[in-house]
Amino acid sequence: MSGSSSTTSSPEPATAAAVIVAGGSGRRMGGVRKQYLELCGEPVLLRALRPFVEHPGIGPVVVVLPAEDVDSPPDWLQGLPVLFARGGPQRGDSVRSGLARLPEEVDVVLVHDGARPFPTRVLIDRVLQRASSTGVVAALPATDTIKRVDESGRVVATLPRAQIWQAQTPQGFPRRMLVSAYERAAREGWTETDDAAIFERCGLPVVVVDGERDNLKITRPEDLAIAEAIARRAHDVDDARGP
Repeated sequence: MSGSSSTTSSPEPATAAAVIVAGGSGRRMGGVRKQYLELCGEPVLLRALRPFVEHPGIGPVVVVLPAEDVDSPPDWLQGLPVLFARGGPQRGDSVRSGLARLPEEVDVVLVHDGARPFPTRVLIDRVLQRASSTGVVAALPATDTIKRVDESGRVVATLPRAQIWQAQTPQGFPRRMLVSAYERAAREGWTETDDAAIFERCGLPVVVVDGERDNLKITRPEDLAIAEAIARRAHDVDDARGP
């Protein structure tokens, strides 16, 4: 018998990165850049990106800023281990800009809204676990009855609530597939409200994983009061735990 033996090496783990999209002008906030507003003394954007920077499974983190802020980011961003990209006129333009900054070795990318200040490690893990082979959306099942209406406001259909989910971020994707999907979207002039919609439009699979109720997006002024309450509650819990 031969004394030689063979070994099978384990596949290399996927290299993951995150793109934090914060290039908006705050149009629905009256022109105030919501990503720079503070919750309990800490900027919304800093809260949104820190869990990705600190996550052991996430490598490069790209922060997409308004074009005029890229060359001189806020002081509280400059000391962080992140890359910066220039935002565009539409959300899709900003995501493409962020994707272009990723190193070639990145296999999986998570895209997160910079105006969602409360992503958790558990939520990031949930998305990462599926994103190497398919699109993944953090989402919540709808609790209200959903109506479809026409331009005059007349109800034309009541949608089956069991099939309706409210999409959140982070959303995760195989990086090369997402880049290709956005290249097609640019060529064909598609404008969608989230990355999963671009993926879906290309006929690519997307699954949902459980989102979190506190993972709200600050869009309008009234959202700030809710976000402040969530931040304060978390701060009080941390104080109660002690050092």
